[in-house]
Amino acid sequence: MTTIACFGDSLIEGFPFAPANSWVARVAKNTGIRMLNHGICGECCDDIKDRLIWRPLRREITHVLFEGGMNDIIQGCPLPFTLGQIKGARNFCGEQGIPFCLVLPWFCGAEDLNPLIERMRNAMQQEFSASCYLLDFEPLLAEEERRMQWFIWDGVHPKAETYEALGDYASPLLQQWTAGETQQQTK
Repeated sequence: MTTIACFGDSLIEGFPFAPANSWVARVAKNTGIRMLNHGICGECCDDIKDRLIWRPLRREITHVLFEGGMNDIIQGCPLPFTLGQIKGARNFCGEQGIPFCLVLPWFCGAEDLNPLIERMRNAMQQEFSASCYLLDFEPLLAEEERRMQWFIWDGVHPKAETYEALGDYASPLLQQWTAGETQQQTK
């Protein structure tokens, strides 16, 4: 059975709702893939990487998904530091022989963050596109005039129906990735 350990921040956890309402839970419901939600609200990439590395991975874990970066931006972490933390997580998974998926940060309704998100997205694509699977939700969220409609009042966290849409969008992509059918790293 395919089991994906999903490490990340509030966007994995499903904030402001329960993990049962996260996009990760929706993927599990849609696909039957076992999705372990290891999201913790407020964590930066160094916190996420440390939990991944210092907490023994259970034997049944076949894949690791990593979503982080928004808190790094909000807290002013230098981009090279953030990229180094993700690289450490990816390298750890590589040493374990576990395929690694990096979720690219999406643009949000808090417009002042979007230039920083764009910079991070570009750096992540440049650094990781050849070495892991990149999951990009931006094609789903791309309509500028609808941007704020996807998020709660803070402009960053998805509404309940957005988490469902994210899960529906990710389901076939993660099925292809876990089945080894994905030749192209970025979707």
